Parts: sequence; C-alpha cells; structure tokens
Amino acid sequence: MGAPIFIVGGPRSGTTLLRNMLNRHPAIAICRETEFFHWVYARRRTFGSLSDMHNRRRVVKAYLATRRIHRMKVDLQALEETLLREGVSYQELFLSLLRFFARVHGRKRCGEKTPHNALVAEMLFQWYPGASVIHLLRDPRDAVASMLRMPWASGNVRSNARLWLSFNLAAWRSRSTAGYLLVRYEHLAAQPEQELRRICAFVGEDYSPEMLIPNWDPTADLPWFRRAEEPVTTERLGKWREELTADQVGLVEWYVGSHMQTFGYQAVGRRAPVKAIVGDLLSSACDGVSKRVRQFPAAYYYLTRSSKLVSEETARERYLQSIPAEDT
Repeated sequence: MGAPIFIVGGPRSGTTLLRNMLNRHPAIAICRETEFFHWVYARRRTFGSLSDMHNRRRVVKAYLATRRIHRMKVDLQALEETLLREGVSYQELFLSLLRFFARVHGRKRCGEKTPHNALVAEMLFQWYPGASVIHLLRDPRDAVASMLRMPWASGNVRSNARLWLSFNLAAWRSRSTAGYLLVRYEHLAAQPEQELRRICAFVGEDYSPEMLIPNWDPTADLPWFRRAEEPVTTERLGKWREELTADQVGLVEWYVGSHMQTFGYQAVGRRAPVKAIVGDLLSSACDGVSKRVRQFPAAYYYLTRSSKLVSEETARERYLQSIPAEDT
C-alpha cells in the first residue's frame, strides 16, 4: 500500500470538501477525523509503550469504544485484531488504522483528514517518509466568518483569527519538505478539476472524474459534514464581505497582520478602531472563561482520568448534539 495522504489546514478551510473529493477516487480512501493525536498519542504516558501487548490492548479497546471510531462504519472486531497485531508503536498503530480503512473500501492508498494535524505536520513527515501532506489554505476573513457561525467555535474574532494563524503557520513550516503541497480553497472551488488533477499528480495517482460527482457518505453525521458533500461551488468565496462588519474585517487583518501577505492575501479593510479592539479582547477573555467552564467535564477526564476516552468524548459532544441543524 502506498504512502499515506494527510489533509490539514485551519478549521473551516474546506478540508472536509477536499476529503470527500479524494475519497471518491477509486484508489484512495481518506478517513474522516480520527484525532488520533489527541485521543491516543497525547496519552502515551498513561497507556505506556505499545510494544507491551497489555498496554496495546488497553489503548485499542479504549479507542475503539469511542463514537469517533464507530462512525467509521467498519467491522470493529476485525479492526481490533488488526491493531493488536500491527500496532506495536503509536506510529504503527495510526498507520494500521488508516490502512485497515483503505482495505475495507478496496483502495490501495490510505489517508486521513484532521485539521488539527496541521500542528503535527512535521511529525507526520518524520513518522512516514514519502507521505503527502496537503495543506488547504483559505482567506482568513472567510474562515473567521465561517467559524463565527459554528457552535464549536469561539464567538469572537480574535480567538478565531488566532486559530487560523496557528494552524496555518504550523503546516507552513513543512513547506520545504518534498511531500508538502499547498492548495488554496479559492482555487479548489473555482477550478476544481484543475486543482484535483494537480493534487492527483502530486500524490502519484491518475485523475478520476468521479472525484467531482457528489455522493452520500454514511459517516457524515453533523450538518457541516453533510454540507461538504454538496457539489463544489464558488458561492462561499468572499462571503466575508457580507458576513463581517467593517470593524470585524479590520480586526482579522490586524490580528493576522503581515502573515496575510505571506499567504497571498491582501488586506483591504480600514484599521480597526481602538474601541473595537478593546471590545473584542474583552469578548475573547469572557469567551475563554465560558469555554473553560463548558469544557470542564471533558478537561476533568483528560487531566485525571485520561484513559477514560468515552467519558471525555461524551462530555465533549454533548453540547454539539443539542445544537439544531438549522443553527449551524
């Protein structure tokens, strides 16, 4: 099986859209967000070395009990047997999971899409020489405007702009690596076939017209995942002009600063007034407190019962499941 393909980028940058497109390729199977580095690798001190079968069994059973893995719609018993046999290290465990998913779907190339993996892009290249990391980049103003509508995101500009910047700067650090490819959401939406041909050539696969044919994915259980299954469109390009106020545009451009030009985007708004900056900073502080309060149950499990993955996952997902689809 060929080297894995990873899709990374800031939240609301089109990573799910690209995942769906690549997943329609007859040779490629891209997992939905496994968040392996949060749910498994970050707890490596709790679970211990996976060369020990006892430790391996603990982590595999805990991880496979999560709804995140259940959403993959695969034979969990067969997956467990495979991971116990092949997952002799955290590096091998992750690759075994991706390869199992690809084999189930009859594909020769495996991969995964988790935006947060932008933060570990350099590690992915170290773990898997020959891997491809596709960095999807979107105009920060459009990304922030989209995040402001999401129930899981912050309600203020600063926090979302900082999130965009941290993810993209982390992925950008790998740009000199042979397996790194930058893809702009704007180009993908405006010229999907051209961009997909470029991506396929980069990962060493022939272009397939099937990649542009929308299909229903049974693992898409959240509104924002389902919308990404719809036909690609330019409708969302530049929506920040309608959805953000002049002050909000100024705030994004001020927070992101010179990095906008680094990533090829031009600032067009007026400088945010001091009143708007102070107001957003206060909003960011209040939002941070509120977020910590809402995430306390999950944080409690992570810090004190880190092997209890299902308990933490339940706490993290409870508020999302209470959000009506029309509000997202």
